[in-house]
Amino acid sequence: MNKQESTLGLSVRDRAKQSLRSHRALIECAVYTVTGFVSANAFVLADLAPFGIAFAAAAKPQFYPAAVIGSILGYVLSFSSLGNVKYVLASMLLFAVRWAFSSGTLMKNTTVAPPVLTAVSLGIPSLAIAIATGGDVYAVVLVVSEVLLACCASYFFARTIQSIDLGWENLQQTDITSMIITFCITIIALINLQVAGLSVGRIIAVITILLAAQAANEAGGAISGVAGGVAAGVIGANSFLMGTYGFGGLLAGVFAPLGKIASAVAFIVVNTFALLASRQTINKGILLEIFIASAVSILIPSAVIKKITLRKITGSAVQGETYRQMIHTKMQGVSSALRQVATTTRKVNEKLDGMRSGDISCVYTAVADKICRKCKRNCICWQQMYTDTSNVFNDALVVMRQNGTLTLEDIPDYFTRQCLRLEEMIPMLNRAFEEYTAQEAMKRKVAQVRGVVTDQFEGMALMIDSMGSDLDELVTQDDQTAARVKEYLHSLAVYPETVSCTVNDRCNMTLEFSIPIYKLSRIDLTDLTVQISDLCGRDFDLPAKRTTEKTAVLTFVEKAVYTVKWGATQLGNSCSRLCGDSYTYVPGNNGRMNIILSDGMGSGGAAAVDSALTSELLKQLIEAGVSLDAALKLVNSALLVKTGDESLATIDIAGIDLYTGQVDFYKAGAAPTFLRKSGKGGYVESNSLPVGILGGVAFEKNSVTLKEGDLIVMVSDGAVASGYDWILSDLEHYEGKDPKILSEKIVCEAQRRRLDGHEDDITAIVIMLEKGI
Repeated sequence: MNKQESTLGLSVRDRAKQSLRSHRALIECAVYTVTGFVSANAFVLADLAPFGIAFAAAAKPQFYPAAVIGSILGYVLSFSSLGNVKYVLASMLLFAVRWAFSSGTLMKNTTVAPPVLTAVSLGIPSLAIAIATGGDVYAVVLVVSEVLLACCASYFFARTIQSIDLGWENLQQTDITSMIITFCITIIALINLQVAGLSVGRIIAVITILLAAQAANEAGGAISGVAGGVAAGVIGANSFLMGTYGFGGLLAGVFAPLGKIASAVAFIVVNTFALLASRQTINKGILLEIFIASAVSILIPSAVIKKITLRKITGSAVQGETYRQMIHTKMQGVSSALRQVATTTRKVNEKLDGMRSGDISCVYTAVADKICRKCKRNCICWQQMYTDTSNVFNDALVVMRQNGTLTLEDIPDYFTRQCLRLEEMIPMLNRAFEEYTAQEAMKRKVAQVRGVVTDQFEGMALMIDSMGSDLDELVTQDDQTAARVKEYLHSLAVYPETVSCTVNDRCNMTLEFSIPIYKLSRIDLTDLTVQISDLCGRDFDLPAKRTTEKTAVLTFVEKAVYTVKWGATQLGNSCSRLCGDSYTYVPGNNGRMNIILSDGMGSGGAAAVDSALTSELLKQLIEAGVSLDAALKLVNSALLVKTGDESLATIDIAGIDLYTGQVDFYKAGAAPTFLRKSGKGGYVESNSLPVGILGGVAFEKNSVTLKEGDLIVMVSDGAVASGYDWILSDLEHYEGKDPKILSEKIVCEAQRRRLDGHEDDITAIVIMLEKGI
């Protein structure tokens, strides 16, 4: 997306913001110069002004020359010129020291370096001037006190600069304290700057107090009020401001929920009564300053205050990281417990299988014990003719296995003539065999259910592991960008319920928000994508949409390096109206797509049901964020319990990472997948079992990295029944750009080569990797 396209439809304000971002370095340089100038004019105890030196010492390495220039100009053009010489010398010395030691290890410590630089730069010229002018002990103590004051100020300045870089949502208590002290120094610097007899410092103090009250209610108003009152009361004989600003800020915070006007009126009322009661001639000027500041605070857009409030309540990055670690630890515990249950269930299943006798001779043993025990020929049959009698019963079991029942004609003639109770024995043998087969079927069913339960527990454990891995990949949550997007949506009269912005470990951004469903039809998604791309500084694809009855969720992911073009062709068995193969396409999150091909056992309706069920279940699980290994376990267990009949289906998945070109092949009983990489053909094959046949099934995995123009061909078993060397040849010699044409050619050729008299369903899917637009 080029620059011109990204600015289409932008408002004047958005264009101004974009222009400011493009000139950010120049603007920051100007800010440091102006701040250095203002800091140089902050006086305490009448003639001490060390704050310009302190700010220049705390400035960022790339901006300290601008801060030094600003401080020198401030001292030269100071509101009070007393003592300016030592401050100008100190500023020059500071510049020289920072330049000389710019690559040293000291400068890398942003906490220690500012106070040390301040002490050296201000202490040397101050002591030198004090000694040269014959100063006494009091003068030396005053110099040391000023240097200590400047060192403390430089520390707080440095912490304030770091806090601004980190953002509001990452502030700690010490950062807030540093910003309050910086605010006080700013008020002290500007308190003597007057326009038409009004103090600029006091006006700024009142505006800040009211904004803090509106953003943080009582706490914000009281803290900023006390800080502003102390700073304003230090200069001049207006010590009563320490109380009126503090109490006024508290009441402004109390009335803040009622609106900006109510908050400002509360502050005005408190200060008006206090000022009238003081009966000083300057009261009218201070009262006018309060009215002007209150009017300005009311005119400031509510969006600015909401932005501050939003950032305030988002929580710190440390807290977010702590919560993420807590959740991850909990998920690991749950996953371990589920996996332990699966292991225990499997061991029990294996133990019970071993305990099953499986000896069918118990059928005739029990019957013989009941019938033959009381027969008078017992000794003849089971002692003298033991081998012949045993053979009769064993042969009878074979007949019952084949026919399901035993009749008199199935018994040898010699045994018929000598057995006295044969007519009673045959029905009993049939009943015993029927009971035995029913018990064995039940045992197999129970064992199968235990296997299904094992697979389900393992699948859930793998699913939770995958969720934990996804959580790890969310390296950062960009709350500032989310807040900007939310503000932009509000400007469109679209009020999202939630807005989240995450950046994964590959620095790819994902933006997601939910809006009322009726708002979706009023949004031009193409224009919205352009605007949000410019707002976030990223190139996004058109959003994926998920809708419910009341909400629509839009998910924006960064444009990938590659895109795919694909086509599929199917040919069903001529004996059936339904094709036993099924395929589907799953556009995944974070620039990953999956194509699934499933081949049901046999052909016709039953195979179509198995393959369609397999592919659809996989698609739903993948779309829900379930890992492929976990999805396989869950699909396998679903097929095992679908019906009493045998249900088998192969699985063939090609998962393509559109950012890197890496293709992951997952196979369970599937036919080979063919590749053309850099013009050369190859294939990936598997020896794994299809799903729905046994518990504990697993994928065979292979990976390869492709690039623009490379091809992937996925086929069902019917396409390779007569060999597949010809597929490699066709793939290498194909020069077209339409995957659909190649898939049709492969299916037709596979049907033509099938000369063994059998038919099978044939499916071919061709995927071509292309450069992203």
